[in-house]
Amino acid sequence: MIKLPKEINQIINKLTAEQYDVWCAGQCVTGGELGEKPQDWDLYTDCPQQRLRELFPEAEALGSRTSRLDYTEYVEYDDLNIEDRYEGIVADVVTLKETIENTLPRVYHFTCEAIAEHPNKSPVDPYDGLKDIRKSLLRAAGDIREVFRKDPIQMLRGLRYVGLYGFDLTKELSEDIAGCADLLQEADKEQILYEFSLAINGNHAGKYLKMLQGLGLLPAIVGPEGMVHDRRGLSDYEILTENIDKIKHITLRRMALFYICFDKAYKKAVSWLPHEELDLEYLLDAKKMLPKLHFVGSDTQLKKFIYRCGTWDKYNFYDKLSKAQVIVYDYSNQRIIGRDAILKQVLAERQPIFAEDLRIDADDIIEAGITDDPERADELWHMLPDVVHESPANNERDKLLKFAKRFHKSKFSATFRDVKWLR
Repeated sequence: MIKLPKEINQIINKLTAEQYDVWCAGQCVTGGELGEKPQDWDLYTDCPQQRLRELFPEAEALGSRTSRLDYTEYVEYDDLNIEDRYEGIVADVVTLKETIENTLPRVYHFTCEAIAEHPNKSPVDPYDGLKDIRKSLLRAAGDIREVFRKDPIQMLRGLRYVGLYGFDLTKELSEDIAGCADLLQEADKEQILYEFSLAINGNHAGKYLKMLQGLGLLPAIVGPEGMVHDRRGLSDYEILTENIDKIKHITLRRMALFYICFDKAYKKAVSWLPHEELDLEYLLDAKKMLPKLHFVGSDTQLKKFIYRCGTWDKYNFYDKLSKAQVIVYDYSNQRIIGRDAILKQVLAERQPIFAEDLRIDADDIIEAGITDDPERADELWHMLPDVVHESPANNERDKLLKFAKRFHKSKFSATFRDVKWLR
């Protein structure tokens, strides 16, 4: 029996005390057998749902035969190299309507997950899935082509074991996936994004990306119009598959490096799946922001770049992304060393970067009589960082108000406020 977390033990003990059977099945068994600590657990019991919800009043009903017990909490990290995430255990407890032996083939479609383990009985393993786990082998359980035709997402569901655990596919399964690959483009994009997000952040993401390409599944990830067509993109993708596992497990960072390989169709590739609004913004901007960051060589350039990012979070994302790019593509890190030194000095000297760092705000502009329109005052206020990036000495009330007045009167001065004219 795999090692169980205390929450799962508590569920099992409460049900067995009531003389009910409980089985663990699915990916939790696969991960447990590999020494992992699974977060998502599928439990099967002969306990009726009505009685189960009496025993666990905190359970959430998911249909007539399933209850969810959620022991997770969202944890935020200050460390930019650790992703915020839910930590803890989630257990879906399903009431069996037939034997566990008959349930496994109906619910699970790969041998490594079609296994049920019981605290006091021998495992139910109809397809020798335990042997396949030891071999790190992904093998179909039953007529998998029929499964793929009905639910194409199961192709990515299977490849999840490649990204997370480094499994190999049998020749037969590879051929079955390749033969049904086109069906995945018609599948639910939310589910595609979910599966892709899990696998690309696994310990074997490079192997996973190779298989997506080799099995013809990439069009479902980036869209038919987002596919790589140029040599450079293909070369970058190949290098990424070799080295992506060297960088930190930050999903959006890895995704950005993935999408950048689709050079000429970058925007179409990024926009194919329904990313959350802020994630989409970060991803779409990455293609234009990284080259600009690469050529930052002075404190003025760095402050302007950070200001154009809009927030420290966004700057930190592109900074870390550029450092990941250096690792993946074996670029020189001299520019990064120089940039870090410049930023350290800027912060130490508390040089102004954002409008909030200025000695005045929009209310001061109104009080000075430059404008009585709050929106215009705010607009002028957000123009002023450009005049202090070049010269921090300009961060004085009288000087800033003078610039605000000039920008208000002269559209030319406002437009070219960050241009240094040569004499």
